[in-house]
Amino acid sequence: MAAATMEAPKRSQNTTAGAGKGAKQQVKKTLPQAAGIGILALLLVISLFVGNMRALQKATPGSFLKQGDVSSIVEDRAKAAKNVKKVVTNSLNVDPAVLDALDDAVEEFTTAKSARGLSRANQNLTTVVSEMTADAMQQLSSEEERSYLRKANDNFTEDGDILRQEARTFNAKAEKALALYEKLPTKFILSKPDVFEGL
Repeated sequence: MAAATMEAPKRSQNTTAGAGKGAKQQVKKTLPQAAGIGILALLLVISLFVGNMRALQKATPGSFLKQGDVSSIVEDRAKAAKNVKKVVTNSLNVDPAVLDALDDAVEEFTTAKSARGLSRANQNLTTVVSEMTADAMQQLSSEEERSYLRKANDNFTEDGDILRQEARTFNAKAEKALALYEKLPTKFILSKPDVFEGL
């Protein structure tokens, strides 16, 4: 009777140990499955992102500054702005702050790296040149001087019109990329397609 009583706890301990081993084996089986699902989900997200990015790159036109004659048009327009400044300063004493504003606007315009940046710089340059021209026209006393200034300003305006024509062609392609961008589920981590603003 005593021997039988002593063996009972041993069987109980063995049963507990067996249950513990079973639980550990169950955890080991569960962890690799959960990790596999997590890795699969990550791969799906990555493949979705890469696929969206490639589709957007394919639909997006190249750099606006490399389209057609854009770089030479930018150069011509900057020269035209400087010519307006030259005509004005040859006849009038202009506030140095106004001249600095024009120089800064030209610098910003010629160093822009994107269509969006160039469009904003172009708007600023147009405003500065227009104000300088309007002020000078009121102060110039001779018709000959006003004629020189009108011609210089007309050249500046003409280059601006040519730039906008190039921008419209570029934007026609960029609009397709923008439409695709808005539909992509990963757009919040993708770069928005470049466009020339203010047309």
